[in-house]
Parts: sequence; C-alpha cells; structure tokens
Amino acid sequence: MENSRRNFIQFLAGAVVSGSVFTLFKVSPARALARPPAALVEDDFLRFCTRCHQCIDVCPADALFPASILDGIINIGTPVLDGPKCIMCMECVRICPTPAIKKIPKQEVVLGKAVINEDTCLAWQKKKRCKDCYRACKFKAIELKKRRYPEIIADKCNGCGLCVQRCPAVAGTIDIKYEAAERYPAGDAHFALCLEDRVAPYEFPPDDFGTWLKKRIEKIGKNHGLAIGTGED
Repeated sequence: MENSRRNFIQFLAGAVVSGSVFTLFKVSPARALARPPAALVEDDFLRFCTRCHQCIDVCPADALFPASILDGIINIGTPVLDGPKCIMCMECVRICPTPAIKKIPKQEVVLGKAVINEDTCLAWQKKKRCKDCYRACKFKAIELKKRRYPEIIADKCNGCGLCVQRCPAVAGTIDIKYEAAERYPAGDAHFALCLEDRVAPYEFPPDDFGTWLKKRIEKIGKNHGLAIGTGED
C-alpha cells in the first residue's frame, strides 16, 4: 500500500513537472516578435531563416538579439529587433544570405508606426507651441492640426523614430508600434539579391580597430551564451 501511494505521488509530481515543461516549451504562435527591417511574413521568415546570426553580428547599433527558448521552440535563435536601437542602416538586410529579409531600399522599409499620446503631448496640452516632431520628420508623416496639434499620417510613417528622439515631453509621449511593421510574402523568389554598397557614413563615428574587435568578440560570445574575456581588467 505504501509503495502504491508513493508511486501515485511520484506520478502526480511527474505530471505536474511534465505539464510545466510542456508549458515552457510550448510553441508560441509567432508571438508578434519584432523582426529585422524588411523581414518576410512570419511563416516565410521562419522557413528561410537559418539562425546564422550574421545579421545580429553585423548590426552596429546592437539592435538585434537572438530569440530565447521562452519565445517558443520554433523561434529559438531567430533575430529579434530592439526597435528603439535600430538606426535603419540596412546592414542586416545586406548581409542576410537567404530571402528571409527582403532586399529592398531603405526608403521602402516600414519599421512600425508612430502614435502620439495627446494626454502628455506639450502641444495638445497647450503647454507649449511645440513642433519638434513635425520638424524632425523627413517623410512628412506628421501634420499640424489647426497649425498647432501634431497628428501622425499613418500611410506616410515608416517608424524611423526621429520624432521620438526629438520629443521634449515625457518618455512615451510618442511611441513606435513595431507590431505594425510591414512584412513581405516570399513570393517565387528563391535567391536573395544584393543591395547597393553603403555609400553614406554611419550615423556615429566608428571605433578604432582595437575597440571594435573587443566589442565584436564580446557580442559574439553573448549571442552564443559564452563568457568571453578580452584580457582586460
């Protein structure tokens, strides 16, 4: 009887643990993970992405990182975008060796859509005649209602985030909804074309070679779960 009771308890405990494990490893329904600029629609993206991490390694702004097991087994190792860090340099688009990221010009990329919180906007709250976001937008995606109140023109907004950077109000007054990023079907394309080589300078000065190499070694180690030292204290 005692053995039967013990076995029954072990069975229940095993069931609980198994349930927890299956819950942990349950495949997420693509959970709307933010992807690199110009990524294909999720099903096609997952089909073509080889988890090579080349896009992650090449990103100068450290805006891409690999998905973890908590994002679902199907997503492990795929690149996830940290939107606010992205400078839309297009290096990830250039380096991707598969059609997972569509090779389109920067002007056609839609990273997300900006949204203005009128409750904290200085102009909408009539605290200041602020036009900073309006002046910052290069795509004329912000108009001034009654020459004062900023409004986002969604069809023109590409989610570049310049308005967010220039906004002097409290954080979150302008937010980018990255789930609204434009994704592209794979179509019949099987080979990735190349974009033109970079001709414009980076948005910030590059590191000297020693600093660049140190950061790259640390970044690759971090992406692969390794603690790699660089020989410095």
